[in-house]
Amino acid sequence: MDCMLSIELEPVGEGTWRLRWDDTFTSSPVRVYVGGTPATIDRRQPCAISARAEVEISGLAGFARPYFELVPAQGSPLVVGPRQVLLAGGVNFRDLGGYLAAGGRRVSWGRLFRSGHLSRLTAADQTLISTLDIRTVCDFRMAEERLSENGALQCAPAVVTLGIPPGLKDRFYFHRLFEQTDDPAVIIEAVHEVLRSMVEESAARYAQLFEVLLAVPSGSILMNCSAGKERTGVGAALVLMALGVTRATILYDFCLSRQYYPAAIELPRALAKYEVAPRPGRDVNALIEPLLVTRASYLECVFASIDARYGSDADFLQQALGVGPRERTHLQQLFTQ
Repeated sequence: MDCMLSIELEPVGEGTWRLRWDDTFTSSPVRVYVGGTPATIDRRQPCAISARAEVEISGLAGFARPYFELVPAQGSPLVVGPRQVLLAGGVNFRDLGGYLAAGGRRVSWGRLFRSGHLSRLTAADQTLISTLDIRTVCDFRMAEERLSENGALQCAPAVVTLGIPPGLKDRFYFHRLFEQTDDPAVIIEAVHEVLRSMVEESAARYAQLFEVLLAVPSGSILMNCSAGKERTGVGAALVLMALGVTRATILYDFCLSRQYYPAAIELPRALAKYEVAPRPGRDVNALIEPLLVTRASYLECVFASIDARYGSDADFLQQALGVGPRERTHLQQLFTQ
């Protein structure tokens, strides 16, 4: 198990963050250092000494996103940052950094981000996002979705549109399905079919994503769609796969949408988007729930499809996406350390 998955970092007050870990990381005392970016962590003076299992660090109001280096008395140091980008109007906006990748390296913090739509960002959100150095946005939404969920970043990154339908073949797939059924189980199986189609029929779009990643010399990249869960979730999974992250960790990241996607807030938008109308005997909330809640099976069916058609992740990446050993090595040089 990647010890990163056992470490929790959360804000507990203005300028105060709590770190927790278990023996998967270390049972020995830990020194903690902090900085505003991974590159500027101040290693001259620890902000905590001999911490065990949990520590609160205060006085960090000056850091938009603090990063911590945990240095155990026994074991290897580890840099930890906030997974979620805390935005008042953001949807499922988070950092892919820190995961254990190929060759014992780790995915770089602050280089790869994923999110849902950006249409409700506040001025403070825009200011925070401007500190992330996002140079490119890869947007998986269709043109109609971009119109109804319009939200431009003031930092003015380049936007690459990689439209993938939020359904099978076209964007009205779920509209038709919701008209035909009142059974949530039917919707769950439809989501499985849609996720499988993303690697079977939308491979060309994800291949373009990798072309963008391989061409970016500096700065960070944001992948996004409407919810930041399925189309973006598959995109993030494939990127992590190319970086040598294990399937177990990729699934862990995919399922974090359960925690970071604001289902209750997004419920009215989803009902309107798919025109789920009430009628006698119909529980519209239960019917739309499969599109609001992330299930492990949604990504597991993607893995199963890759195994059935290609036999291995490496063969899938090379044959379907054009990401062979040379490209994977270059991606690891760009996005891991």
